[in-house]
Amino acid sequence: MLRDQFRPAATRSLGSQSVVLARSRCRLKWFRLSGVPESERLAALRMQAQGWQPFESTSYWCCLEGESGLVLAWDRDQAYRDVSPFMEDPARVRFLPEPMLRSPGQDGIRLLRCLEGVEAQVWHKGWLVASRWWVELPTDQEWRLFLHAGGGGLLTEADTHSPQLGDVEWVDRPWSTLRSPDRESHQNLGLERRVVSIAALALTVGIAAVGRQLWDLNQSIVQREESLASLRDSAAEVLSSRDRALKSASQAQQLATWLGEPLPIEVIGHLHDTLSKSGVQIKEMDLTGSKLRIGLQLSSQATRAAVVRDLQAGGWFKGVSETTGNSGGTGLMVLDMTIDGLRPPPQGPKAMTVAADSPSPARVSGSTK
Repeated sequence: MLRDQFRPAATRSLGSQSVVLARSRCRLKWFRLSGVPESERLAALRMQAQGWQPFESTSYWCCLEGESGLVLAWDRDQAYRDVSPFMEDPARVRFLPEPMLRSPGQDGIRLLRCLEGVEAQVWHKGWLVASRWWVELPTDQEWRLFLHAGGGGLLTEADTHSPQLGDVEWVDRPWSTLRSPDRESHQNLGLERRVVSIAALALTVGIAAVGRQLWDLNQSIVQREESLASLRDSAAEVLSSRDRALKSASQAQQLATWLGEPLPIEVIGHLHDTLSKSGVQIKEMDLTGSKLRIGLQLSSQATRAAVVRDLQAGGWFKGVSETTGNSGGTGLMVLDMTIDGLRPPPQGPKAMTVAADSPSPARVSGSTK
């Protein structure tokens, strides 16, 4: 059903039907895992994915390549509603995002036709490093914004022009391993079930041996000692599972603390979007919790009143006021303000038609504290 966002997939898992989820229904986000030990990167990526909720009911897959992680998310409730007229049990459907079933691209940028709309992709060494979706072909301004946000220094001078729209072949299976965020919890549950089964089996064998061999006390003692040894091993596995769960809970709590404050990259991006049209440059920035202080270098056409007005107009910065006597002799305009919320509010209906899947770094000169 191509026009209804879905397409049957050649890939099947035992007891479930695989369905392709159109790119228009997906959100993609990349996470840098540099500095994280290789053995802990998948767990770190899963915690990052759990903290990112682009929909009210979010389902997602995780992909890992070196120090880069990719999370593909979709609206679970909406997907279930779309397939329920055609399948008796939508919960057994295995949704596969369309970008994972398109043939991987060569290094560089490409523009491809999707089940709905068009998608721009940037590839580097067999890994998708940036993606953006539009309902129709992007304008020149939209294309330049995508290059600025997703190029990451990988594009050449020739890539600044929009490539020819093309069709990309389907592949039989995802080009990278898809990992479920809740896989670890299922593994822990399976381990606990195995421990309980082993303990129950050992106890049953011990009782049966005692009942059958009461005349042989020595044999009964030997069997009991074997059962106790098995129980000790099972208890050691249970304690080890508990320690891992406590460690994961501590890491999740630390991540929740980080996500309780505005992210510097989003603050910088919003400042850039707000001030770049007037030619104002950000020279200094100090973000502490929700308190923000910035030092600005005004252009010839920018006025102080206009800068304050532009900052407050977005609705994210509250109580914007100029601080006098704190410029340190640099001649900068120093402003104090409070950030209202973790993310900037939506900017209108037009912004909702574009899937902003790649972070848009702000162009900041000077120093950021």
